[in-house]
Amino acid sequence: MNKKKLLPIILFISLILLMAYLPYIPLKIFKINLATFSKNSLILYNFICDLIYMLIIFLIYRKDLIKDFKDIKNNFRKIFELSLKYYFIGLLLMIVTNLLISFIFTSANANNEEMIREYIDLYPLYMIFSISIYAPLTEEIIFRKAIYNCFIPYKQNNFIKYFYIITSGVIFASMHVVGLSDNIIDYIYIIPYLSLGISFALLYHKTNNIFSTISMHFIHNTTTLIMYLMAGVI
Repeated sequence: MNKKKLLPIILFISLILLMAYLPYIPLKIFKINLATFSKNSLILYNFICDLIYMLIIFLIYRKDLIKDFKDIKNNFRKIFELSLKYYFIGLLLMIVTNLLISFIFTSANANNEEMIREYIDLYPLYMIFSISIYAPLTEEIIFRKAIYNCFIPYKQNNFIKYFYIITSGVIFASMHVVGLSDNIIDYIYIIPYLSLGISFALLYHKTNNIFSTISMHFIHNTTTLIMYLMAGVI
């Protein structure tokens, strides 16, 4: 495997690892015990780490992000209409599979969703930022663009786009479910996330514009957040 093919894979793996371990790096370097942080200090620390990670991603992909931003400004209606189409297909599949899982596997729990609801109650302002801004930006750049770049050297293969779409969807879904439960049955909830992940991957492949999936991810997360907050008020 030559350098051109290897570098995107190394970058993708590095970004995944950095997403998971960035908050622990300063603690390890300066020998700081996380348990000594107050609630507000912990939230502020996580917020700063999120901003640093977003900055790192922007610096790496700044040229592509600027190019895609100009493209979506010039072709907003076409891209937005296509984005809505694929998003609603993914959303419908996600709803249907969620309902089927709830009906068939009554003992299964969507632990990721339960954990997010708990954090919203505890840290509402930080979670608004995390759900509506941080997640759409970072997850789409990593799970769509970074993965897509790994497959570009093989684009002459007619089947590579399908491999990319499946790979992107599976990794996206797994990152939202795997490791969050000790009950293997709960992993069935990979399927709803897979539905949305595949739809977003297909959308990015069609538009070649990362803001198409970022915008739909933003709409999905923010709508879900608003519905949860309204339910809590009512």
